[in-house]
Amino acid sequence: MRSLEQEKSGRQEDFYAWLLDQAKTLRLRQPELVDWAAVAEELEEMALRTRHELLRHLEELFAHLLKLQYEPSASERRRRERQWKLHLTEHRHRINDLLDESRALRNLFEEFKSKAYPRACKLAGIDLGRRYRGTFPADPPWTNAQIPDDNFFPTPVRSNGHSE
Repeated sequence: MRSLEQEKSGRQEDFYAWLLDQAKTLRLRQPELVDWAAVAEELEEMALRTRHELLRHLEELFAHLLKLQYEPSASERRRRERQWKLHLTEHRHRINDLLDESRALRNLFEEFKSKAYPRACKLAGIDLGRRYRGTFPADPPWTNAQIPDDNFFPTPVRSNGHSE
């Protein structure tokens, strides 16, 4: 039987092997060998990493949507539009995968949106720099159906605030 110190040492020395060993122990239904506190801690950390991953992808998605919609320079938009759309599509796929795999995350989507959007405004504002002198809308200007839609790309807004 392994001691608690051996468990901690194994976890610190080879985390991957420790995870596989704990999974095997659970499958064999050997509760006396499971490091319950450490397993619970790791599960909580994995859930937190997943939340952070979704938030990070949503921030990037919103930043690219904002840049596509509010880039005031037609030449700059033409030069960068393809790359923005590629990145936007990549982040959409990752967001959709995370939401498809987790009802709990889907249920928190509005919370993630409200946290990611202001951060995205900051990122987009930095990227657009002096070319964009306006302010972004206070709330995301896209519907919840448009955000995950691979075929949706916003129409550029002219400097007078109207769509082109």
